[in-house]
Amino acid sequence: MSALTRKPEIEERAGMICLAAVFGASGVRGAVRLKVFTEDLNAISDYGPVTLFSHDHPDGQKHKVKILHPVKGGVAVTLKGINDRDKAETLKGAKLYIEKSSLPKLEDDEGFYFEDLVGLMARDSQDNQFGKVEGVFNFGAGDIIEVNLSKEKGKRMYPFSDEIVLTVNIEEGYLVIDREAYGDLKQEMETKEKG
Repeated sequence: MSALTRKPEIEERAGMICLAAVFGASGVRGAVRLKVFTEDLNAISDYGPVTLFSHDHPDGQKHKVKILHPVKGGVAVTLKGINDRDKAETLKGAKLYIEKSSLPKLEDDEGFYFEDLVGLMARDSQDNQFGKVEGVFNFGAGDIIEVNLSKEKGKRMYPFSDEIVLTVNIEEGYLVIDREAYGDLKQEMETKEKG
């Protein structure tokens, strides 16, 4: 199982993938600090112009990206057409997207983007459906799948590892999570016994 690591963003747009979000200005000439949702911080400039969605541009605005240098929590970049700090400050919270079609083709036939996991049905090792994948995140300690549970209450997070996620079948729309290996079912039984 292989995947191009992208740290997915909650907000989705049809046919597009969020690569980064602006979390502040950098310097006085309009540079911005980006939290990048790709494994490689420099990948933000690899796909050509990005579409920036902000309060001022809810329908999006195209910008060329030039990477300047790493900053704590991300990377500083210039967006063509943003030339002063005041304008850069107004972009805080804006998101940068690319067309999904501009992503490189995966060489591995079984490869996928984490984006493709969202919406898959989650099955356990006994082939029982127990939920639906709502997101894939990385908070710094590895990739995590969030599953909205169908029979139990709430959501659960599972490590995205070969030991826990046994199968990913994009074509048929499901993945298999070894809940016993994760200790999920034992935890659930203990909760029922206490209740």
